[in-house]
Amino acid sequence: MSVAKVERGLQTTRGFYRNYVRKYYEDAHQAKAKKKPVAWVASTFPVEILQAMDIMPVWPENYASVCAARQVSVRLCEAAEVEGFSRDLCSYARCVLGSLFDEKDLPEGGLPEPDFLVASTCACDTHLKWFEVVSRRLNRPLFLLDVPFNSGGADAEHLESRHVKQYVSQLEDLVSFLEKQTGTRLDRKRLRETVALSDQTSRLWLEIQDFRKTVPAPMDARDAFSAVFFMLCVPGTRMAVEFYLRLRDEVRERVKNGVGVIENERFRLVWDNLPLWFNLGIFEYLNSLGAVVVAETFSHVWAGSLDPSKPYESLARKYLPNFANSGVDRKIDLIINLVEDFGVDGVVLATNWGCRMMSLGETIVKDVVYKRLGVPSLILDADSSDWRNYNEAQAKARIEAFIEMLSRIR
Repeated sequence: MSVAKVERGLQTTRGFYRNYVRKYYEDAHQAKAKKKPVAWVASTFPVEILQAMDIMPVWPENYASVCAARQVSVRLCEAAEVEGFSRDLCSYARCVLGSLFDEKDLPEGGLPEPDFLVASTCACDTHLKWFEVVSRRLNRPLFLLDVPFNSGGADAEHLESRHVKQYVSQLEDLVSFLEKQTGTRLDRKRLRETVALSDQTSRLWLEIQDFRKTVPAPMDARDAFSAVFFMLCVPGTRMAVEFYLRLRDEVRERVKNGVGVIENERFRLVWDNLPLWFNLGIFEYLNSLGAVVVAETFSHVWAGSLDPSKPYESLARKYLPNFANSGVDRKIDLIINLVEDFGVDGVVLATNWGCRMMSLGETIVKDVVYKRLGVPSLILDADSSDWRNYNEAQAKARIEAFIEMLSRIR
């Protein structure tokens, strides 16, 4: 009697790049050809306002991950370095700037030129200088959302009222800028509809994450780092909602049937920071050792509850608490919550040399998590886009030693 093979790969995310990411860049180029406004957008920016004004948002950071996955990011980083940009700078920035200097054989035809650029200080200071360089080179206007630093690490409900008011004031300035650039007034009804869709997107994404608390885990990091694309780039769209509905239903069904990522799940891990976009196979390697990444900090920083009746205020409460805009204590609290909620055995702190700001304090995180919970962490030297800063043999050896340690302390 033959036994049916259990399909452990998710169907919803199969062919994700071909079916969704490629189409996103095709749509961006078509928008440019049809003279629809195109904006380059930095992460932690309230993209919902752009979507409500029918502006095509293009994310250079996502494009850097595409270039890394397509194995051209180092070539583009080197092109930027030849132009005088230091190798110590953000690898995302070097990659995208390099695409302006070396335009041959770019994935998806490169980024369409923006009509204007928008960025926020929520994520890092690099965004400001990176987008200033592009603004000068392409002679395009730049709007910077200068927002207060959430120094107290408050969550959405406990933000300082003056911080929320300042953010709302910045959004009003943003709308004036966009209306001037596009010659179109913001439709408040359309904004409420977009915010409502974004709220639904967030709720579905977090529901999917909740299912990953199950043992065995129905979904791991490789699928999550693909699927978070909608949460980051196009949250206020019906397409995002429909995709997450399908993904939610598939993950829920796997939980019901007890289907996990791997047959014998031994260790459950949290992954902090970005992945190695040029080598997502690292997660399959962890699987081969009986380990599954059941949660990523990256998957828990983009969602946020939104109130369509208070679009500006709720956008402030969604983006201000992002841990990139807070001290290290907020990251520690997030990781501790993930460890406890997901029944985690260990934490992988990927020290991303291409994003040093997001890698600050990793030794502090490691020490505090162990002191409070007795859960060990592995600090893994990595880079999201520049494999010149990565040694695969060394990384695998450290991962093997970490898994062996987890085996001994169980």
